[in-house]
Amino acid sequence: MKKNTKGFTLIELLAVIVILAIIALIATPIVLNLIERARKGAAQDSAIGVRQAAKNYYLSALVENPDQVTEDITISFSADKVTISKELTGAAYELDGTKPTAGKITISTKGEVSGTVKISGFGCVIKDTGSVSCSRDTVVS
Repeated sequence: MKKNTKGFTLIELLAVIVILAIIALIATPIVLNLIERARKGAAQDSAIGVRQAAKNYYLSALVENPDQVTEDITISFSADKVTISKELTGAAYELDGTKPTAGKITISTKGEVSGTVKISGFGCVIKDTGSVSCSRDTVVS
């Protein structure tokens, strides 16, 4: 009688499963790290957009009426709205991208923008030098 030798043995199948498990254990942290870096980069890009929108708000007001910017302007963010301390004639605060859920930025009379905002779980610090840094550890009030 002829013996049927087609297929894989149980040992071979277990060896393949162990190899796949080892590959998954190695790859999972790498993939999760890539996802976290992508989210952080997206939050940073959105914070740059917040800064640029504030700068555009200030500059469009200056074009309309140069004498109306006499004090610092504060823009506050909450989960459902944006509050501007002083509405400027001829200016509109228009923001594309992910909107902050908390935080506050200040536009000085010189047009410098600084503050902290919370975007997608990251606290982002916007400095008047134009730099933006985001971190999960940054506290935003």
